Amino acid sequence: MVAFTSNPKTKIAFVAWRRLSRRTTLLCKALDVELWYFPDRLPYLRAAYRTFNSVRKNRPKILLIQLPQGPLLLQALLLRIFFGCKIVADVHSGFLMEWEWKSYLLNAPFRRLLRHADQVLIHNSAMKELLSNGTKDKTLVVYDPWPLIEVIPSKGNDGDYLVFPASYHPDEPLEEVLACIQKNFPEIRLYVTGDWRRRPSVKKYESKNVIFTGFLSPEDYEDLIAGAKAIISGTKEEYTALMSAWEAVAHGKPLILSDSKALRETLEDYPSYYDYNDPRSIKEAIERIGDIQPYSSAREALLRKTMASLDVLKSELARW
Repeated sequence: MVAFTSNPKTKIAFVAWRRLSRRTTLLCKALDVELWYFPDRLPYLRAAYRTFNSVRKNRPKILLIQLPQGPLLLQALLLRIFFGCKIVADVHSGFLMEWEWKSYLLNAPFRRLLRHADQVLIHNSAMKELLSNGTKDKTLVVYDPWPLIEVIPSKGNDGDYLVFPASYHPDEPLEEVLACIQKNFPEIRLYVTGDWRRRPSVKKYESKNVIFTGFLSPEDYEDLIAGAKAIISGTKEEYTALMSAWEAVAHGKPLILSDSKALRETLEDYPSYYDYNDPRSIKEAIERIGDIQPYSSAREALLRKTMASLDVLKSELARW
């Protein structure tokens, strides 16, 4: 658990409600800023109170906010009126997409407010297509700071398995991948992480070789990734970037990834891509695992691109 910290000389603070994204913790580390994490549920009254109180006491010059949740954007803009802080919105695709009715109701009323932020951060260039013209002008593409992921050697996993780091969001092609493995690769051992209860239908694919791990501690999760032969991940959305893909890059693991314009722009030549609508494409991508090498040149190119995006962000923040 990340604790709230208070510093009377705070210049920049990063606020997150509800769930804490790994991207947020990595950005805090990259920018050397405080993290104010206030886990809460609808209607977010406790989180809103703690956010107000923290800004009142610490008077940060810049307030970064993790979106969603939409109400945090509204409060941040109101706090700017009273305390004069600049607002930088780090926009996750869940704020802009309509995966399910709940996300639509919670975020759609606040999307138009995004153009009033002083700066908008997005995960990939394709996301700009979802933004209004007025918002695009103040938007920076900042890639997830994967070089700051601490890579620890596996404690003893044999390396003869794959990992699908699952979120169980509606956009994830998990059942397509599992159906392919069940039909074509009964010998492959696959670990699927995360809380499967978010999508109970996937449990029908469970077998001695397809293991649903449930929630893992950060240490156990990193150990599982470190010992894997390769990582499989994916999304059905054109505009979504995936932390699991960056984790594969950080660990230097072969990556099997769904094909989309956002992911190709973001990960470039590093992954082997598959079409989640085509079972044969998934099968061929898995068959190529033994031939895939996490090419150092592709990884180095991603490192340069990621660090350059962070340098631009640091320069923008330094202007205020």
